[in-house]
Amino acid sequence: MASPLKLEQDVQGKVDSFRARIAQEAEDLVSTFFPQKLSELDSRVQELRLQDLSRIRSVPALELPAMPDTAGDRPNRDPPPLQAQPSVKVLALPGGEGQLLRSNQHLVELIERVKPEIELLREKCNTVRMWVQLLIPKVEDGNNFGVSIQEDTVDQLWTVESTAASYLRRFSTYYNTRAKLVSKIVKYPQVEDYRRTVAEVDENEYLSVRQILLHVRNQYATLHDVILKNIEKIKTPRSTNTDNLY
Repeated sequence: MASPLKLEQDVQGKVDSFRARIAQEAEDLVSTFFPQKLSELDSRVQELRLQDLSRIRSVPALELPAMPDTAGDRPNRDPPPLQAQPSVKVLALPGGEGQLLRSNQHLVELIERVKPEIELLREKCNTVRMWVQLLIPKVEDGNNFGVSIQEDTVDQLWTVESTAASYLRRFSTYYNTRAKLVSKIVKYPQVEDYRRTVAEVDENEYLSVRQILLHVRNQYATLHDVILKNIEKIKTPRSTNTDNLY
C-alpha cells in the first residue's frame, strides 16, 4: 500500500489557512451578502419599467441637405437645365461626413451599470464553489448521498458562472449588430426600414438587459435558498469518517 503524501509543516499551514479563509468568506457570502444583493437588485429591477421602451429609442437623425436659392430676387430668371435638377431628395447625416455617430447613450449607461453586477456574481460564485469543493471528502464506497448534494451544488454554481460569462460576451454582439445597421443608414439614408430596425434592436436590448438583471437577482435568491437548505449535508456530507476530509 502506498504511503500517504506528506506536506511540510509550513506548506500545510498555508493550505489550512487558505481553506479557513475561503470557508469564512463563503459562509459570509451565503448568509449575508447574497440576501443583501437580492434586495438591492430587486429594487433596481423595479426601476427598469417596461413603459420606458419609447425613451430608449435613439436612431441617427437625418436631414435634407440645404438647397441653394435658385429663384433669387429676379422673377424672370431662367430655370436651371433639366439634367441639373435632382429627381430625388436624398437625406444626409447632420454635420456632414466624418461626424461621430454616437451609441444609444441610454443603453450604454444601463449596460455599464449591469456589467459589474454580472462580474460580481461570477466572482462570488467562484468563491462559494471553491469552498464546497474543498469540503468534498475522498472517494469511498457507500454513504455518498451528502457527497452527491455537494457535487450538485458545485455544478449549479459552475452553471451560474458560465451563464454570467455568456451575458458579458453578448453585449459586444449588440454593439456590433447596431453598428452594421447604422452604417446601412449612412449608406442608404432613404431606406426607412433600416432606421426602424435600429429602434427594434435597441428595444430588444433594453428588454434583454432587464432580463439579465432579473436573472442575476434570481440567482442570488436561488443559491442562498438551496445552500441554506442543504448546509448540513454540504458541511458534513458523511455521518461517519469525517476525519478523512481532505
